[in-house]
Amino acid sequence: MGRAGGEGAGVAGGVAGADDPVGAVRDRLPVAFGALWGELPLLASAGILVCTAGALVVLLSPGLSPLSVLLAALLISPVWGAVIATTDAVVLRDRGGVAVLLKNLRKHAFAGLGVGVVPGVVAALGLFNWQLYSGPVFAVPLAVSGCASVLLLLASCFAFSLRVTSGLRGKTLWFIALHLVARAPLVPLGVLALVFVALFLGTSVAASLLLLAPGPVALFASAGTWTSYGTEKHALHR
Repeated sequence: MGRAGGEGAGVAGGVAGADDPVGAVRDRLPVAFGALWGELPLLASAGILVCTAGALVVLLSPGLSPLSVLLAALLISPVWGAVIATTDAVVLRDRGGVAVLLKNLRKHAFAGLGVGVVPGVVAALGLFNWQLYSGPVFAVPLAVSGCASVLLLLASCFAFSLRVTSGLRGKTLWFIALHLVARAPLVPLGVLALVFVALFLGTSVAASLLLLAPGPVALFASAGTWTSYGTEKHALHR
């Protein structure tokens, strides 16, 4: 109990020390649903930016490989950081718009890159280990890198918002993001499910559907992050 209490206090302290945008506990999902119509220009612009970055990755390195994963981290993460900063503003302060997105692209691109490169490098290492696999000797590094990739991918669903909006960074950022994964795993799983559904529809029905996906995915990632964050913060301070 003492150890658990110490860890909980560390999480609360790390969050409280940042620029805390969350007040009372509040479900942000209704705001996200409302913004699907009210922020259509923003969501369309977000889709264009993210898909353009994704198209560059496919053009430079087709297929799934360590190089394509690293390129995705380098090219998509800065854009995604700006998109998440904007959807955070929508769900927290009802302030969005294309002008805000473009401003955040200049302001938060480097922060987004800093978040995305962590799971990107680990996932690229995991793919490299998979390509090298030729027997039981390689099973341990493959398993370690694979598990780390999955955990960091899930944590990144929280980490982008915590970085660009709360200003967390380094070990504190990833510790809190992983803590939220453990406490609210359905949020990142739901976000990744939306991504996979969008990719499936975009590749099997119409490629133009891919343009519609990034904005809503970011919106619900922001809503899920700050709902989970507010709930966890409230529980730690009771």
